[in-house]
Amino acid sequence: MRKRIIGVFLLTILSLTWFTACNDSGGEYKVIKEDVMIKNEAGTYTKAQVIAPSDFKEKSHPLITLSHGFRGSMNTAGGDVLAENLAKAGFATIRMNYSHYKDKAKGKKINQYTVDTMISDQLLCIDYMIKNYNVDKEKIGLYGRSLGGRVAMIMANENRGGYDYKALALIAPAGNKNALQYYMGGEKTWQKMKAAAKENGSVHHQGVVLTPEFFKSIEDNNPCDTGKDFQHPVLVIYNTEDYVVLPETSLECAKTYEDVQIAEVTSKKSPHGYEMSFEKSNLKDQLTAELIQFFQVNL
Repeated sequence: MRKRIIGVFLLTILSLTWFTACNDSGGEYKVIKEDVMIKNEAGTYTKAQVIAPSDFKEKSHPLITLSHGFRGSMNTAGGDVLAENLAKAGFATIRMNYSHYKDKAKGKKINQYTVDTMISDQLLCIDYMIKNYNVDKEKIGLYGRSLGGRVAMIMANENRGGYDYKALALIAPAGNKNALQYYMGGEKTWQKMKAAAKENGSVHHQGVVLTPEFFKSIEDNNPCDTGKDFQHPVLVIYNTEDYVVLPETSLECAKTYEDVQIAEVTSKKSPHGYEMSFEKSNLKDQLTAELIQFFQVNL
């Protein structure tokens, strides 16, 4: 287990070779973007965006999926910028909204999901990339933040979809037994909400429809119990000021893995966002470089 501290106030000159990979001409990869609506097993549609090196037809690239947190979207916490930077570094990426759409015309969102449907969306998008892009299915990495980190942990630990994921990067993973209970207001509030969902079919929290299946999907699978089954490298980044997913929660998730690097940051300006959505941020630049380097080494 290795731990480093990335100081938000420490100005660091980032090496160009660290931040980007080179294409055959010696520069960053040019990228293409594709917006897709994929019909899922529920009969609704999963909205996703592909950002990949433009030479994907001639050259195979590793694949990275990006998983957002509760109440978020594929673009929150700088997901779009991170995906583009990963693509410029030579990785094919796909990220998706976990709130499904009723029709392909990108109409009204359902605002309802569970950990299980989040995992199904990830696998749906991986299958889409393998079918439509020249990605190396032996080199798939997972990135997840907050609740999306829990999703990525389960996928990696259990080889979901039959894939042997080679690298797992997590920011503030809500992946222990009580992370969601804490976020919802504590165990008593969680149990009250769960009982109301059982009685009424669902409850609403911060605009998300929570069904009994949502609560079950959290309680039935604690990925901290199965981290020992994942034998590939893991990167966990946590903020000492995070009050949404507590630092001790991130550290508990990290310590379940054998081959893990832990990066500590401190940002009071963006306790749970880690400044990843800021237009300009030294911390964002450093974390982006950290993530790119991690995947470059391990995929």
